[in-house]
Amino acid sequence: MTLGQRIIKRRKMLKITQQELAQALGVTPQHISFIEQAKGSPSLALLPKLAEELGVTVDYLLTGKESTITDIIPAIKADKTLKLKAKRLLIGLVEEFRSVAISEGNISLENAGDCNQEESK
Repeated sequence: MTLGQRIIKRRKMLKITQQELAQALGVTPQHISFIEQAKGSPSLALLPKLAEELGVTVDYLLTGKESTITDIIPAIKADKTLKLKAKRLLIGLVEEFRSVAISEGNISLENAGDCNQEESK
């Protein structure tokens, strides 16, 4: 799968148009079309913005390698299925969790998924 195909796949999954993506990135819909058709490539400056807008990593766009997004907030912002109020609440929860984790210094975002398992013991 090419970079363009990955962009198309993710854009369609998020139910956003080339026009909407282009507007969010400050480029033309034609530029998005060229990238998706492998007639052009995103600049190094555009690539991280594109990844953030699509809620994926740059690594995924370039290689197709699925990896954990270390910052969940861009993924929340990119999810067009969530209403604005839900996005704000989720982002607030993530930020609150981070501040507590940092201040207590006893959990990291990497092992945050283990917290529920420990609590249930």
